[in-house]
Amino acid sequence: MPRCLEPAFVLRKWDVGESDQVVSLLTRGRGRVKGVARGAKNSKKRFGGLLSPFLLINVEYFENRSRDLVRIENSALLHYFSGIREDLRKLVIGCGLIEITERALPEGDDGEAFFDLLLEGFTWLEEQQDAGPLLAVFVLKVLALIGIQPQVGSCVHCRRRLGPTGVFGFSVPQGGVVCGSCVQRGTVTHQISSRSLSLFPTWLSSPLAASGFRDFPRQAAQEAERVLSAFLSYHMGRELRSLHVFRKLFAEAGS
Repeated sequence: MPRCLEPAFVLRKWDVGESDQVVSLLTRGRGRVKGVARGAKNSKKRFGGLLSPFLLINVEYFENRSRDLVRIENSALLHYFSGIREDLRKLVIGCGLIEITERALPEGDDGEAFFDLLLEGFTWLEEQQDAGPLLAVFVLKVLALIGIQPQVGSCVHCRRRLGPTGVFGFSVPQGGVVCGSCVQRGTVTHQISSRSLSLFPTWLSSPLAASGFRDFPRQAAQEAERVLSAFLSYHMGRELRSLHVFRKLFAEAGS
């Protein structure tokens, strides 16, 4: 039974019986794994309440090749992102980053890039007063990691290059931008401006720690977030609950 010890984030957990928990982990070395933590609800020495979101932990677990679940044995705190829990907006966005990660990354796939991206996202939320365009940038980077980026340089119907300015249609089912000549095809689900589209290349090429993310056109970033979130939800086959909550609490209020 191989022993593993590596940094991890808790994505989700479920209570089982009086004291056990099933935990979905994002580990840096082995991606997303699911395991059983025996006595986790009562054991202060082995777990101490560390199997929770917004904590970077060092987790010890044992793999059993005959079972889908690993056995989680111990955990130790590496970092507590306390600033996320103290701000409602950051908390909702943080929950969004977790849900997006869990839905997008299948169990057993290489998760190093996802782990690093989630770490950068939590660090941004922890350190920056304004969450800024984090949610939109995170969604776009996740789409790039799973290989389903939207087509934004040319029309998804006629393939002609878009002009440098203007407002265009966007078709979630068709996978990208629709030019003015093809709008009559009836596939448009959103509108998006050239200013919003111009953000995409910068977001993809820059790490989340880049200072350029602190200076952005807010309206364009919000527009991009709406389109990208709808695009991701469509490809996930369901609306992501955290994104719905985010929009209901903040976007509709114009904050």
